[in-house]
Amino acid sequence: MNNNHIDIVIVGAGPTGLLAANLLGQAGLSVLLIDKSKEPLNLPRAISIDDEGCRSIDMAGLGAELKSILKTSEGSRYLNEDGQIVGEVGPGPVEFGWPKRNIFHQPQLEALLTNGLKRFPKVHFERATELTNFHQNSEEVIAKISGYEVHCQILIAADGARSQTRELLGVKFPGEAYPQDWVVLDLHEDRDQEPVSKFFCDPKRPWVSIPTTYGGRRYEFMLLPGEDRQEMLQHGRLKSLLHATRKLTPQDIMRAAVYTFEARVATTWGQGRVWLAGDAAHLTPPFAGQGMNAGLRDATNLAWKAALVVKGADPSLLKTYEAERKKPARDMVQLAVAMGEVVMPVGKSSIYRDALMAGLKRFPGARDFVLGMKFKPPPTYQTGVFIGLDDATQPPASLIGRMLPNPNIKDNGKIVFLDTLLGTNFTLIAQSEPGRSWLRELDENTWSIELEKVYLSDDTGAPDMKGYRPIRAHRDQVILLRPDRYVLGAFKPDEADKFLLNLKTLLFLKQ
Repeated sequence: MNNNHIDIVIVGAGPTGLLAANLLGQAGLSVLLIDKSKEPLNLPRAISIDDEGCRSIDMAGLGAELKSILKTSEGSRYLNEDGQIVGEVGPGPVEFGWPKRNIFHQPQLEALLTNGLKRFPKVHFERATELTNFHQNSEEVIAKISGYEVHCQILIAADGARSQTRELLGVKFPGEAYPQDWVVLDLHEDRDQEPVSKFFCDPKRPWVSIPTTYGGRRYEFMLLPGEDRQEMLQHGRLKSLLHATRKLTPQDIMRAAVYTFEARVATTWGQGRVWLAGDAAHLTPPFAGQGMNAGLRDATNLAWKAALVVKGADPSLLKTYEAERKKPARDMVQLAVAMGEVVMPVGKSSIYRDALMAGLKRFPGARDFVLGMKFKPPPTYQTGVFIGLDDATQPPASLIGRMLPNPNIKDNGKIVFLDTLLGTNFTLIAQSEPGRSWLRELDENTWSIELEKVYLSDDTGAPDMKGYRPIRAHRDQVILLRPDRYVLGAFKPDEADKFLLNLKTLLFLKQ
C-alpha cells in the first residue's frame, strides 16, 4: 500500500471485519483491511445467520446477493436418548424483514462480502499481512504492519479468539465457564435434508445434527472425559459415532476437527482509538447459533460510530460501543452456556430434562424462550446513544433504544419492506402531516450529521399492520433512526431545537 495515511485499519477478514469494511466503505471512508492468511479458509465454520445479521448485510447493500446463498431454517428439535421428541420450535415470525434463522456456507458468505469491497475504490484488502505492533495518541493510531507503518484514525481488531491486538492492548479474556471439546464433522452429502437443527440430548454422549446448504450435514459430538482429541478423529471412531445414523466413507468428509467450545468475554473492549470486535471480544458456545451473529452486531454498531469520529466527532463516542454491546454479548454467552446445560446433560438423569420439556409444551411462550429464537435477547439497548430511554412522556410502547421493525408497506403502489426507503445515514421519519411539514422545511445543515428523510402516510397503507403497529406509537412525533436501524429518539416538531442540542452533546459533535 503506497499511502500510509488512512481513515480506518481493520485487522481480520472474517465476517465481522468484512462487514465493517463494507459499511465503512459505504460511508465513503478510506479503509485498509488486512488478514494474515494467504488465502481464504475454504471450510464451513459458522453455518447459521439470524435476522439481525441478514439485515446488517442488507444495510451494506448486499441483501440480494445474500438471499441467493441462504436456506431458511425451519427451527429446532430436541430428542432424548430414545429418539423421542421432547421439544420442538418452528421458524418463528418475521419481524425485521428476514427469517429468524438461516443456513449458509461460510466460504460463500465471505466471498460475497469480499466481492462487495470492490464497489469502494478507497477500500484496500491485503492478505498475508499482519499487525505486529501499534501505538496511539489522542490524534491517531500508528500501526506496524508486516514491515511498513500506517497512520490511521481508528483501528478495529476483528482478529479472532487469539487476537494479537487484544494481547498488545493487555486486555484479559477470562472464561465464563469451563471449556468443552467437541468433534465437528462436516459431510459433503447426507440423506437427511430436513432444514431443522436436531439436538440429541443423550446423557451418554450429547450430539447435534445441523442442516447445511450444500447437500450435506454437520454433526457435532461431545468428547467425554479421558477421550483423546486426535484419536477421536480416526476414521474408525468417526464411523462409530455415526453408526446409528448413517454410513461413512473417507470421501464423505469435508472436514473433521475437534473444537473447544468456550465462553469468554474480554474485560474491556478497547482503549482510545483501538477497539475489539467479534471473537476478539467474546466467545460463545454454539448452542444458540450466535457466535458469528454477535460479531456482525459488533461491526454494525461500531462502524457508524467510527465513521462519525472520522468525520469530526470526538473519539469519546467510541466508548459507547462497549457500553452498548458488552452486556448483550455477555448475556448471549451466558444463555448459550445455560442452554447447553439444559439440553446436553452429560451423565445426568434425563428424567428432569424430559419433565421440563413436557412442562414447556403447556406454555408456548416459555417453550419458545428456552428453546426457540426468543432465548436471544431482543435487539434492545438499555443504555448508550439514545435520547429519552427513561422519559416518562414518551409513548408507553416507545421504540427508543430498540431496533426499528421492518414491515411491508406500500410505496408508490408497490409493496416493499420499510428498509427499502431507508438509506445508510441517520434517517428522520415523519408519519403525521405536522411532522411531514416540519421535515420538508428542515435545514439539514443545522444538524451537523448526514441525514435522510422518509415520509410515511397517516394511514400507512401497510399490508402488514401488525408489524407496522409499533412504529405508530410515535405517529405524532418525528423519529430519528441511527444508521444501524436503532431508534435514537423521537420528538414533536416544536421540540426539535431542544432535541438537536441534546443530540449534538450525545454524539460528541461541535456545538
